[in-house]
Amino acid sequence: MNTLKFVLASALTALLALPASADGVMVFGASGQLGAPHVRMLVERGETVTAFVRETSDRKRLNGLNIQYAVGDLMDADSILTAMTEFKPRVVIDTSARRGGMMTREQPFYAEAMRNIVDAAKANGVKQIIIHSSVGVRGSAKKYLEEELGYNTESQNIRDKGEAEIYLEESGVGYTIIRNGLLEFEPAEATGNGYLIDDMNAFGRITRTDLAAVSLECMDNADCLSKIYHAQDDSLVGPRPEREGGD
Repeated sequence: MNTLKFVLASALTALLALPASADGVMVFGASGQLGAPHVRMLVERGETVTAFVRETSDRKRLNGLNIQYAVGDLMDADSILTAMTEFKPRVVIDTSARRGGMMTREQPFYAEAMRNIVDAAKANGVKQIIIHSSVGVRGSAKKYLEEELGYNTESQNIRDKGEAEIYLEESGVGYTIIRNGLLEFEPAEATGNGYLIDDMNAFGRITRTDLAAVSLECMDNADCLSKIYHAQDDSLVGPRPEREGGD
């Protein structure tokens, strides 16, 4: 009997020592205009959501939501690793954007942030990383952007996002890259007509709420793994509305 108790106790100790299984979703840039609708929809789905935010982030867009917070900085690899080790997400969604005033547009941000996210994800069994990038990265829609819009697709900012995409692709972690064209100024009412397309020459507009909805269609979706998409909404025609409010 004593032997049996010892074996059971040893088995229980070993089980408790095992790392927690990856579950839930961690959203980077969660308090922003794009991150917040992702968080709201995830909560509505019943997901366990961790919002990764800076200490100084304004969390008003997340008020009243049943979520947990991880506080850190995308430029601080240790804070990201600590957050993922504690909360063990199965899916990571990166909606982050360069903070105004943090650095000039010629300084790197996206590639370093993605390295920090990917390295922590690999160490913690994350199954899928969904990132929001930009149309124009790595030559996508280059002709239209340069000839029709006069956009510089060779800027340091665009190259920085390209390096981030490549690091993710080569990481071995399941990934989905979603490139955005023009995002409607907030507040912008969702149309329900957003979609993702794998045409790398496509360029269009979409609201952030619709973008969140189509992005989450790719979560836990094997058909979306190792894919790059452009997001757009053909129902948005005519002049882009004036900006109403900001971050």
